[in-house]
Amino acid sequence: MNGLLKLYPAAYRREFGDEIADAYGRATDGADRRARTREALDVVGHALRMRLGLSSAGRAGRMLAAVAPFAVVLAGLDAMLWSRLALSSLRVASGIGEAGPVLLAGVPGFVTLLGAVVALTGRWAAGAWTVLAGTVAAFAAMAFRPGFGPGFAAVVGGLPLLAALAAVLCPPDLRPAPRLRTVAGVAAVSAGAVVLTVVPAVSALPSPLGTLFAVAPAAGGLLLAGRPAFARLRTASAVLVVGFPLVVLVTLTGALGAPGMLLGSGLLVAAATVVGVRRRRAGSLPSV
Repeated sequence: MNGLLKLYPAAYRREFGDEIADAYGRATDGADRRARTREALDVVGHALRMRLGLSSAGRAGRMLAAVAPFAVVLAGLDAMLWSRLALSSLRVASGIGEAGPVLLAGVPGFVTLLGAVVALTGRWAAGAWTVLAGTVAAFAAMAFRPGFGPGFAAVVGGLPLLAALAAVLCPPDLRPAPRLRTVAGVAAVSAGAVVLTVVPAVSALPSPLGTLFAVAPAAGGLLLAGRPAFARLRTASAVLVVGFPLVVLVTLTGALGAPGMLLGSGLLVAAATVVGVRRRRAGSLPSV
């Protein structure tokens, strides 16, 4: 526990260290390894939020909570894209010696996709940490793979890594509410994610049907985020921070050409403008 306490700022540790240690001890007394790991991850996340000033009472914490569901959607879409590329490369590999490394390269993407599904269907903490583990593994694989390097990893893997960190650092009391509460619902979403990842890598559909493999999971992820997630986008900056990376990523999948990206960007700017105007008008109304 002492190692976990050192993650907190010194002043915070001096004031609340004994209280945190006592709460951690009660929560893990007699618990199994899984429960102890979960509690330790909660402490790590809380310590990072304290260092970064991301409490639910602050503007930064509320902004992070607004972004978090969409960040998980972004990380999941990116993971689907890289998993498809790995499967496609595996399909055309000429020998067993080439298939192994290709398959291993796709593992981080599948881990990230699993985490995104778990987070969006209700188990936020477990899903967010799984997304982070997958994106870190993918980033490391790109950074140390010959022909790629740290620069390539920063450009290609930097955004999903930031998205995963946003999910992990979301204040617990502002985390999205569970959207699916049944095993059947979670299994259906998981099966759909697998199908939309595997099928395009095996057999490409003719245009424009091929765009479904990018548009469908994006729409599904946003539906899972739900209306409460959209209701938290109360500022123009939040709309742009959430929307622009999604537009760029869907464009990179090939679902949108240059005209589609311009149209999507234009609609995004219009939506941000409307939100900004409504916020200013609300702020100018006299309080009753």
